[in-house]
Amino acid sequence: MGRIKRGYVREIPSDELKRDYRLFAIACEGSKREKEYFQQLEGISSRVVVEYIEDQEYEKDPPSSPQHVLRRAIEYAESNALNDEDSVWLVMDVDRWGDKALNEVNEECKQRQNWHTVISNPCFEIWLLYHTNDDISKLNIGTSKDCKTTLDAQTPNGYEPKRYIVLIKDALRNAKNADQSKGWYPEPGYTKMHALIEALMKFVSVREFDAFVERVRGKQDACSKYI
Repeated sequence: MGRIKRGYVREIPSDELKRDYRLFAIACEGSKREKEYFQQLEGISSRVVVEYIEDQEYEKDPPSSPQHVLRRAIEYAESNALNDEDSVWLVMDVDRWGDKALNEVNEECKQRQNWHTVISNPCFEIWLLYHTNDDISKLNIGTSKDCKTTLDAQTPNGYEPKRYIVLIKDALRNAKNADQSKGWYPEPGYTKMHALIEALMKFVSVREFDAFVERVRGKQDACSKYI
């Protein structure tokens, strides 16, 4: 591979090749909602690439235990050339898994550079509710079922990720302001998703985000179903 510059070609050693973007690799428990949500972030900035880590072994209904999510992330990292600036995020829920399983995965991530656990308590849907609610306590949510029932009630036409992704800055602000717990494990009714989104948004300019929102809204206008 050569680079043409001022009339000559210089061979560039592989160790000089630098990517001009940061990779955010995200592994989730396997819920369709999580996958659809994160895939909406494609193209949010020229400085960021968001990649959802697919399960290569199970095309449908992959195992969703924290250990399986960790194994999937490790396999991805081993088969892809990650830079020191790239990061891996494991997005998991409290609802079906005890503290022990989540803590084991968190300890493993702490041993790896730029690996993070992102926990929602009780489930990922609590993060979706923060897109349109600044005070979740008013909703009287105690369980994962409560959370999903409330979300369904607020989205009578069904879950549409584009509707949420354009409100991602609102969700970041609402969830961060609400979450008063220190450390990686949130209290019931809260989520650490704001940490992931805040890290990502540091590399997205205001102009890029505004253009991203306009593109997403344009796609919404072309669809037949909206929230």
